[in-house]
Amino acid sequence: MLGRQNTDAPSRARLVDPPVLGNVPVQPLYSTALVRLVAVFGVGVALAVAVATGAALWAGRQEAIIAAQNVTGSLARPLTDAVARSINSIDVTLASVADLARKAGLDHGEIDLADAVTQRLVFTPHLRQVLVVAADGRVLFDSAGIVAGGRMDVAGLIDEHRRLPRPLLFGLPVEGRYMGSMGKAAGQSLIPVSRAVTNADGSVAALVVAAINPEHFNGGFDAIEAETGAQVHLWRFDGVLLAGARSSSAAPGTNTVDLPLFARHLKTAEMGTFIDLDDDGVRRITSYRATLSWPLVISVGLPIDKALANWRSNAEQIGWPVALVILAVLGLTVVLVRTLAKRARDEARLRLSDLVLANVSNGVTIADASLPDLPLLYVNPAFERITGYSARQAIGRNARFLHVDDPGQDELNAVRDALTEGTAVTVKLRNMRADGAPFWNQVSLTPVRNGGGAITHWVGVQRDITQEEEARAALTAAYADVAHYSADLERFSFVLAHHLQEPARQMRLQAQILLQRQGDGTASADREPSERIVEASARLIGLLRDVQTYLAVERRPAEGPPGSTNRALNGAVERYKMRAPGAISRMDKDDLPKVGVTQQHLDDLFKILVENAVQFRHPERPLGLKVTVEAEGKFWLFRFADNGIGIDSSNFERIFIPLERLKKHSDHSGTGIGLAVARRIVEAARGRIWVESDGVGGSTFRFTLPRVE
Repeated sequence: MLGRQNTDAPSRARLVDPPVLGNVPVQPLYSTALVRLVAVFGVGVALAVAVATGAALWAGRQEAIIAAQNVTGSLARPLTDAVARSINSIDVTLASVADLARKAGLDHGEIDLADAVTQRLVFTPHLRQVLVVAADGRVLFDSAGIVAGGRMDVAGLIDEHRRLPRPLLFGLPVEGRYMGSMGKAAGQSLIPVSRAVTNADGSVAALVVAAINPEHFNGGFDAIEAETGAQVHLWRFDGVLLAGARSSSAAPGTNTVDLPLFARHLKTAEMGTFIDLDDDGVRRITSYRATLSWPLVISVGLPIDKALANWRSNAEQIGWPVALVILAVLGLTVVLVRTLAKRARDEARLRLSDLVLANVSNGVTIADASLPDLPLLYVNPAFERITGYSARQAIGRNARFLHVDDPGQDELNAVRDALTEGTAVTVKLRNMRADGAPFWNQVSLTPVRNGGGAITHWVGVQRDITQEEEARAALTAAYADVAHYSADLERFSFVLAHHLQEPARQMRLQAQILLQRQGDGTASADREPSERIVEASARLIGLLRDVQTYLAVERRPAEGPPGSTNRALNGAVERYKMRAPGAISRMDKDDLPKVGVTQQHLDDLFKILVENAVQFRHPERPLGLKVTVEAEGKFWLFRFADNGIGIDSSNFERIFIPLERLKKHSDHSGTGIGLAVARRIVEAARGRIWVESDGVGGSTFRFTLPRVE
């Protein structure tokens, strides 16, 4: 109930006659068109000045940036060519030393190349030292005489030479003037570079290792920075800094693969220019170029503040006077418009309120909170259409007349509480139209307060939601029917898959008996039909068993007593080691946790993943598995990786579809339902599963399972 029903006749008569809101006559003092004209003119002048000035300043800024880009680009090009020439000369020198070492013989304790190497170092002053190191680590020659006759650990370098098809490998910059005396020359460093000396069969017999003097590059880089303010760096393709401006925050040898140069730009083009934050947090205009023959990159970065210094100075000289002019124009316009628009704005608001209330599709009522029983003093046309009551029938009455025949609705308690506490409320009520027809009404009540905070009116908004409620009820019933039919269909499919296995077993048994009767002397053509029946019935039995497993997932609760993923994985692997010895050659795994999934579901899940890895292993490499896990909120994130044949990205979703096979039966066994069962198991435990693969190097199945509290 919205309040006590007022039955006082004189008071009721007084409430029927108030004027309808929005129809108050207004005499505008000024024309709205004149106000608009003044506002448009003033703002237009200010905007024209601002736009013209801004466009000029923006054009100047772009010109400054383009000029800076041209500067960095023009510096990057010759620097890259100079570095390439230096590396080419190093390559020629090391190649000739490798030939000399091969001719001198690599089986001796030491070889004498001093005269020949000294002669070559004259033409490559940026090389401080050249060594010849046998594959077993023996130092056969050292031009600096520091580590000759000693040993060096070059196993990692030899492996890298075997793996990478490049003649030269650049190492990380290290402190020291010579290799073998690392750290003994304070303030000096070297860049190691190596070239392989190969045997006739292509194996690595020795390495020619040289120490590059980074000052050969740093000297020129520092001169450029001192003259232009641009930082120059020499990088390896993997983001390791080899040489660069000493003012840079990155030290030589630092891996900066997360910089925009390596994270984005170098992946798309081997040369270019971009604007982004550098490793020291300074925003720079950077031009870069990669050498054609070597995995090296030259970058030239000019701070954007330096590039825009002259432009900012000009902008400040121009901007302040223009800003003052614009503010003056806008200030005069505001004063004039506010003076002219006050009365016109009041008129517009009244007319807009009248139009809105008269044309909105929702019913709107306004009740007077200053009178007893909250009588209505306004209803809009939409209220009349929704309820069937005219404004004359509704005004002066409490809105309870809409539900007077159904006063016991629970939602009415919320209405009474809101009226008592003076708060807004939205409820859903069963109301009656004027012709007695019931309808559902969504009602929102909002209090209107005066300047002192007292409630003067209550605004109500009604929306007829009868069709929505009827549709919701029908949809609920339809969902119930679908769930019932789905459960029946699943039960039927489960029982059918169970009963069809017996005829399939009989087919296979009878065909096997027929093969025994035929004996080994029977022609293969006569035995082929029976053999095909045995093979087909075996596949049918497996298919029916997998279908039954797929349907049974929903019948067994996935979440339950904590299950051991270690036990499930080890059991699946041991099962295949017995069935197919040697199928799994290596398995690396973390210490796997217990999860909130039953052990039977875990056993099925890991059996499917291991079986999938074994069936689709690569024919040219032994199968290796790697299982890792990490916490992810309330779940454990598992990674099950193999080095098999991989999966094309277009099939990432198809492999989880029941009975969807990507390979022929002749290539790989299976029914194509295993991974569908795996998805059902994971999703039944409120987890998710997906696959990642490059299509050639194996697959990684990722899935989440709930953690145990």
